[in-house]
Amino acid sequence: MTPARLRQLEAFRAMLRAGSVGGAAALLSLSQPAVTKLLRALEEETGLSLFDRSRRRLSPTIEARRFAEEVEQLFAAADRVEAAARDLGAAGTGRLRIACLPLLGARMMPRLLARFATRPQPPALSLVVESSAQVAALVQGGGADLGFVLPLPGGVAHEAAAPFRVPAVLVLPPGHRLAGRAEVAPRELEGEACIALGRDYRLRHLVDELFDRHGVTRRLAAETQNAQAACAMAAAGLGFAVTDPVTAAGFGAEVAVARLAPTATFHLHVLAPPGRPLGALAQAFLWLATEEFSRFGIRPVGGMRRRREAIA
Repeated sequence: MTPARLRQLEAFRAMLRAGSVGGAAALLSLSQPAVTKLLRALEEETGLSLFDRSRRRLSPTIEARRFAEEVEQLFAAADRVEAAARDLGAAGTGRLRIACLPLLGARMMPRLLARFATRPQPPALSLVVESSAQVAALVQGGGADLGFVLPLPGGVAHEAAAPFRVPAVLVLPPGHRLAGRAEVAPRELEGEACIALGRDYRLRHLVDELFDRHGVTRRLAAETQNAQAACAMAAAGLGFAVTDPVTAAGFGAEVAVARLAPTATFHLHVLAPPGRPLGALAQAFLWLATEEFSRFGIRPVGGMRRRREAIA
């Protein structure tokens, strides 16, 4: 769009807002003849009849009302660009808003944001920890730059890149007979007391399917909706749990963690707001998260190269 056309649209917008050429001229700090000239030029160059001149006052036509909707969207977009520029100027390198589900929000994301803040001219940072459904809604509405969620009913939209593949791990009381083993087979847990995640967790169903497939019978000692609570119960000696590796690692020496082979796996999805490309800050943070996840055996579907290409 040329500067001349933009000036014409400003005059058109001011005319509709003020209701008169004189009012538009006052809004734009121009003379009335200058505003009249801009409006005529806009009509001639677009071929639109925007004003009825049959009376002494200019009256907007139906075409003008419809055209005005598009013009307002244009100026609204320009206002968003200006706001983004102000944010960048105020924070040195801008702002980064992360939203994630609790299994990442308790420990991992705060650590990653602290590392990200060591960059030269660190951005303003924010973290929202909510359920996957709430995170998805927040990102959809543009309230976060990146969102980390588990699979949702009906699928996951607006993904920033390929999802991560998350292997479940076995969490044991420190004095358990299998503690110290690097790898445990499901059949070795026959008859053991277990702590299960709630039935509305996708991982719960995957774990049940895994043990059923291998003909393993477990004794249900407790059930909880929270992976941290499941690990805490295992630490207290109530039984074994099967959960995500991030939560398990957060308990350190309080529990014994082993690979479950074969194991159950689930996907972690990364969302971005629809309708705009992933910003440079979000790309940098996503790559940092990818490297951190790999320490827990959590890797993108398709491998690290695909992840780097996807967010480059």
